[in-house]
Amino acid sequence: MTSLGASPVVVVAAERELSPTSRIWGTGAWLMPGQREALDWLTLARLLGWDVTVCHVNHAGRLENRMPSLARVIVIACDPESIDEETAAVIAARLASEDILVVSRAARAGCALAKIAAASTTGDSFSPRTIEWRGPGSPGSILFKNPFQARRLAVDGAQVWAVAGDVPVVVARADGRGVVVTLGFHPSELRDADPSGTAFIRNLLTWGSPGGAAWLDFDDTLVLRMDDPGGAQNIYSRAWSYPKLPATAWVAIGADLAARSARISLAYVAGWVDDGDEMRGRLTLGEQVVARRPGAVYPSPLVRYQDVAGHSPGTVHDYRSEFDGIQDLRRSGIADVELHGYTHMHPDTDAWCRAADRFDTWPATSWFREFGPAAARFLETRSADDHPLSRALTLFREFFDAMPTTLISPGDQWTDATLERALDLGLRLVDSYYLAVRHQDRFCWAQHVCAPYLNRPDAAWFASGLPVVGYFHDQEIAVEGVSWMSGWLDRWQEAGARRLIDFRELAAAVGCRLTLEGDVEQLRLTVDREAPAPVRAIPIRLRAEALPARLTVFINGQSSDVDIIRRQDGTGLVWLPVN
Repeated sequence: MTSLGASPVVVVAAERELSPTSRIWGTGAWLMPGQREALDWLTLARLLGWDVTVCHVNHAGRLENRMPSLARVIVIACDPESIDEETAAVIAARLASEDILVVSRAARAGCALAKIAAASTTGDSFSPRTIEWRGPGSPGSILFKNPFQARRLAVDGAQVWAVAGDVPVVVARADGRGVVVTLGFHPSELRDADPSGTAFIRNLLTWGSPGGAAWLDFDDTLVLRMDDPGGAQNIYSRAWSYPKLPATAWVAIGADLAARSARISLAYVAGWVDDGDEMRGRLTLGEQVVARRPGAVYPSPLVRYQDVAGHSPGTVHDYRSEFDGIQDLRRSGIADVELHGYTHMHPDTDAWCRAADRFDTWPATSWFREFGPAAARFLETRSADDHPLSRALTLFREFFDAMPTTLISPGDQWTDATLERALDLGLRLVDSYYLAVRHQDRFCWAQHVCAPYLNRPDAAWFASGLPVVGYFHDQEIAVEGVSWMSGWLDRWQEAGARRLIDFRELAAAVGCRLTLEGDVEQLRLTVDREAPAPVRAIPIRLRAEALPARLTVFINGQSSDVDIIRRQDGTGLVWLPVN
């Protein structure tokens, strides 16, 4: 049976960009294109559902580890002029004997890589704002929001796959059994010029690889995320004071999301911090009134707190009712809980209780930032079992009987040590403004996936062809009502959102490894699926020379036949079954 799938992918990276000894690649902040070329290729491939092997080249351009024998795509994701003759010879041999796609930026004539490339660069540059695709698949043009820098290519007998104006910027040529593609631009700069730059590179990979391909379909997908249920910060912060959502609000949230066939991730805070001040409020755990204990942490699902002389006297913060509302949404398949820290507050709760500025959000924001730099030294003194993430997961197991998939750090502050602890505990994703995906025993930050606030809907967010995370806090609903969420979701759907999913669905999809094999007589999709288990069917796009009406899908060794939905662009769409 012939393998058609574009997996696995080899990303050739400089050691200085993706350190072999680091478990965190990227920072979660914006990086310059030259700092993240390999990271962008790696995370894009993972978001397509393809396996990835990183092969490092040292400062002399020599490979430090062997390329896997089953690679379908090789990306030179570093300075192409740094590649030495030996490495270029390895790639040339693969092209001669295998059905493989090799992609790189253009190098100067005479460089080792230029000898096997489809073109070399003349050194001249220009700044276009449009690209027209003329390669495999459907032709089309993209107008970029911002111009990007392109380099003129010396094309001699190669096939032009894309032009900017009339100037070739993507060229290809057959080499043995493979295809080599040369880019006249930096792919990460293309992404920064417009989100559609990511879609362009995705199109190059999915249509340019020899044979066929299968990839995750994230077109027009919005991941919904609500932060702060369970947290105590709304009681203690002067600037962030509001009541917990009543049972009626959770019912209304569920009704709205059910009508949209939507799911939402609730970034939950499982530990409730007691300031110990009996004059400010009355604390009940379950049905029992308890004496106040400064710095104590209680399970949020048990808490009922009546404000007596705090920021909102007379207000009852009913976390038990909140927990019941969340559980109803989970049982209905509308929501699931993810990890928003343990307490959302500085882990030295005793020090917080003694601090004169403990209720101030500004400038003392560190009191409400559990994993930020200010907390790092204190966390270094804690054992692995005593780490806030470990304690949080204990409560998740006890009250939700669930393992979360995603860490959302309070206040978007963390250290690599915290992320490494999340890796050790088995988490799959980290979400901030950007998204980190788990790759083997590392988190890799993807600047392809952004998290605008829910009140910033725009069709441009979907231009990348990858998921967009729309996030907000329970505060908006507590103050503005459920209509606030409903109105903005209407706007997102008007902007093009057609699938509303949560992080558990996203993690289950990205945990798939797709391989397409066979021919029109017997097409087979093999899916190696990692945890977590999917909660709804996962859409997969297919490209092959000829698509049959049905497809055999093997998921972790179990087979089933599914229908192929033909699309106007020549691809097929299948839905991976849950079981």
